[in-house]
Amino acid sequence: MLAAFLRRLGISRGFASAAGAMSGVEERLFEALFPGQGRYTPDKAAQLASRLRDVAASLEPPPAAAAAAAAAAPRRPEEGSEEPASKRRRKEQRGRGKDLDFSAYQQRYVALELLYLGHAYGGFARQENTEETIEGHLFSALRQTRLIPAGASWQELRYSRGGRTDKGVSALGQVVALLLRSAGRAGQPGPVPAGSELDYPALLNRVLPRDIRVLGWTDVPEDFSARFSAEFREYKYLIAFQPPAPPSSAGGRTGATAAAAAAAAPAADSSTAAAAAGGGSGDAVQQGAAPAADQQQWQRGQQAGSLAPVLDVGRMREAAAHFLGEHDFRNFCKVDVAQAQNFTRRVLDFRIEELPGCGWGGRALLQLHIRGTAFLWHQVRCMAAVLLMVGRSEEEPGIVARLLDTTATPRKPQYNMASEEPLLLYSCAYGGLAFRRTAANYALVRGQLEEMLTSHMIRAGTLHTIQQRLAADRLLDEGGSDGSGNGGSGGKRKAGPAAAGPKHVPLLLRAKEPAVEERLLKLAASRGAAVAGAAAAGEPKAQRQQRQHEHQPSGGAAAVECVQE
Repeated sequence: MLAAFLRRLGISRGFASAAGAMSGVEERLFEALFPGQGRYTPDKAAQLASRLRDVAASLEPPPAAAAAAAAAAPRRPEEGSEEPASKRRRKEQRGRGKDLDFSAYQQRYVALELLYLGHAYGGFARQENTEETIEGHLFSALRQTRLIPAGASWQELRYSRGGRTDKGVSALGQVVALLLRSAGRAGQPGPVPAGSELDYPALLNRVLPRDIRVLGWTDVPEDFSARFSAEFREYKYLIAFQPPAPPSSAGGRTGATAAAAAAAAPAADSSTAAAAAGGGSGDAVQQGAAPAADQQQWQRGQQAGSLAPVLDVGRMREAAAHFLGEHDFRNFCKVDVAQAQNFTRRVLDFRIEELPGCGWGGRALLQLHIRGTAFLWHQVRCMAAVLLMVGRSEEEPGIVARLLDTTATPRKPQYNMASEEPLLLYSCAYGGLAFRRTAANYALVRGQLEEMLTSHMIRAGTLHTIQQRLAADRLLDEGGSDGSGNGGSGGKRKAGPAAAGPKHVPLLLRAKEPAVEERLLKLAASRGAAVAGAAAAGEPKAQRQQRQHEHQPSGGAAAVECVQE
């Protein structure tokens, strides 16, 4: 302000900084403001001060302009608060980034590696009826950080995605490819070195929701497609279950099962819990009391009313072995003949393992690990649903082979597929493609995930405490009570969901869906009717041919798309 004021008066910065005494400055100011009125004297101080106030006021912006500038200036959110999503979307829709001349920068064709928790979103792909999708938030962030022009189309960006996950499904190894603005200026020879390029993950993670993270980026060749260049994809599906009753002897008991049994009875004293986990001190306790303690803790877990099923993992592994190799999976997917007519897929690996370090309230986690070249719509969730029936001894392990034999079983039995929440797109493999991850961004993402994990553990502990309290409450049956929580007739109360659940109907005895061939005939008839209607309405032949071509069944590379999960 002082520098601008002195320049307004024609006084150089050099003079102002060189002035050694206030009186000298006052004399020059008086001479500049009142030329031809003589030299400055102390009795003219009031006149000088009044003139200085007038000049200072002329340097201030008018109130209207100041208010407009204050309104246009971005406001930082208060400490600890986040800008509402609706406000961020309005900013993005106003076209932030239009002031940037993208033609002045080079473009870089890159692949981005994404991690997201999909439980709160309507799926990966953008949708017309909701903005709460992973892709919707990703493109909003790309525009907000001015990595892509505001109005750029997918075709202009050469955009592709590795997989299209459904509502509620999460991903660790999702990959998208597209053209992004580079740090290099237009006209510079060649692309800038990768080490000098914009830190794409860090830029995007500043504006993305915390449960959507960009892990890394890499250059990809011009013909790269995140969809068609993938060599294979891996999914993991988690299942909560109750480990079976421990054996009467210590032999054959796994450490994971012991840990789960110890978690089932947190009210037990420390010595008993340590013995159940295989730890503690004192040979007498370990050798003599451990089996009895195991049985007691398993029974306490049962009495706590756990809703997790008891599964026979051996039977599930036997059934899963039938999935290996190339098969027609029409009975293990949601059939949509308008999108795919080839249901043959190759499963490269299928493993069922207990997830170490995860056990709570008598529950443990099973992990289905499936690797394949491509997957059909809902294929993993349908496979998991049938395996759960086998694990509960509702179906024999051979049911998988029977359903894969489309000659013997041409029509899919009606059954509910497994929940979407436990499904994780674990990785997409591209022949050794290595993603660049900066140490700072990687540490930030790991820290944020640790915070979320701690939060979920606290919630799980809260729910477990509530379950324990409810399990300890004494209930009065409708027909009265004998004071023991049972009915007045003295009959034992049945526990667990199986007691009141519907009786299982074997899959091969259930109602069947239409066969694929029936669906194709119906689709062809509806399309033929549409073309005939257009001809009757006088539509030109060229347009009718184009319409018929657009409705032809997709084939070739499209037939092996990872359509959706």
